[in-house]
Amino acid sequence: MAAGAWCDQLARLAGAEPVGLAPLRRTAFLFAAPRGMEVRAWPLVEDAEEAFYFKPQSGLLMGSPCDETPSPPCDAQPEDLDVAIGADRIEQATTAELRRLTRRWAGLRTFAPDRTPVVGFDPEVAGLFWLAGQGGYGIMTSPALGQMGAALIAGREPPAALERAGLAPAVLSPGRFLRRP
Repeated sequence: MAAGAWCDQLARLAGAEPVGLAPLRRTAFLFAAPRGMEVRAWPLVEDAEEAFYFKPQSGLLMGSPCDETPSPPCDAQPEDLDVAIGADRIEQATTAELRRLTRRWAGLRTFAPDRTPVVGFDPEVAGLFWLAGQGGYGIMTSPALGQMGAALIAGREPPAALERAGLAPAVLSPGRFLRRP
């Protein structure tokens, strides 16, 4: 089951106990680079307290207030206040003036209670396989979690490199959240 913010709800429909996934809204927006500056090769810039970040995106800059607002599973939409907070934080920390935002959006980053992805067969519902809680890092984690999931579904041992990287099946198992009497 790979359904993002809806995984716990789908687990209930399948007769499984939810693992406690928390969907958190994250806001992002695009803005023009400072006049005369080419930003395509700029790195990601994030402040030390993770109050904002910005990075190059298609010739523009993408910014975020690094918000994590609890939300029910939904088609997340940006809140004007969150966009304004993000723009203000970037302006306060840089010389950039965000006069016009080109685009704004929001998405749901879904985390398990321990903020570690959930990958593996449900210990109580036969055939139900979890792949959830990637916390907005799906693009970066999908190669490793895909290898792990494929190995577990096929009944094979996961690649040793994954285990050396701390991705042992027990670490990712949905069974770690079971409430046992």
